[in-house]
Amino acid sequence: MNQVTNERSGQIADFLGRRLTFLPSPGRQFRGWNEFVTVELPTVENFATALVQDAEFRSLQLGTWLGTTNGEIIEEAVGMVIAPASTPEYELAVNGLKLAAQIQQKQGTQAAGKFLLIVFGAGLITAGIASVGRSAV
Repeated sequence: MNQVTNERSGQIADFLGRRLTFLPSPGRQFRGWNEFVTVELPTVENFATALVQDAEFRSLQLGTWLGTTNGEIIEEAVGMVIAPASTPEYELAVNGLKLAAQIQQKQGTQAAGKFLLIVFGAGLITAGIASVGRSAV
C-alpha cells in the first residue's frame, strides 16, 4: 500500500474515532451507573445520512464528482477503529461510509452538471447576442 493510501486511511480512521457513537455492539450489554444498557445500532441509511450532513465528513471528500474513494481504503480505515470481528458495527461503519461517499458523489455530480449547464447556457446567450450584433451592422 502506498503512502497516499495510508494517509487517506488514517484521515478516515481519525474521523471515525471521533464520530462513532454506536459501540458496544447490540446484544452486548455493559454496566452503566446502576443498570445494564443495550446500544441500538442505526440503520446504514441513517448513519450515511448523518455522515453526509457532517461538515468534517464532507471535507474528507470520500465521494467527489470525479469518483468515490476505493472501498478497500474505507475497509482498512474502519478496521483501524473497529475490529472486523465486531461484525455488526464494522459492517455498519463500512457500508455507511460507502453509501455516504456515493451520496456525496451524486450530489457533486449534480452540482457539476448544473454548473456546466449554466456555463453552456451563458455561452449560447453570448453567441446569440454576438450574432444579433453582427446582423445589425
